[in-house]
Amino acid sequence: MIYWVVMKMKIDELQDKQGKVNIDLKIIWDNAEPKEMFGKKIKTVLVADAESEQGDNSPTAYLDLIGDNITKFKHMDKIRVIDAYSKLRNNGQFWIVNASKITKI
Repeated sequence: MIYWVVMKMKIDELQDKQGKVNIDLKIIWDNAEPKEMFGKKIKTVLVADAESEQGDNSPTAYLDLIGDNITKFKHMDKIRVIDAYSKLRNNGQFWIVNASKITKI
């Protein structure tokens, strides 16, 4: 029997143009309005590592929620992001996009 282990990382371990990102996060800001981009409805939220505490200066990143995930996940939800892609923005903050799957944890 073969078992697949998904290695989870932290936001401060992300690299520019990195694929296969598997990470547990907490949505800490979700007040943006969804936009129509590339023929899809997309909402960008701000996330921190799942175990971070408010005010502890944990690193944050942007995460794109697409389609049904826009209404499925809300402020302070802890989520698992599987097989995503990270890219570094000009302001030094990461953006996590194109997740294969997002689930609540």
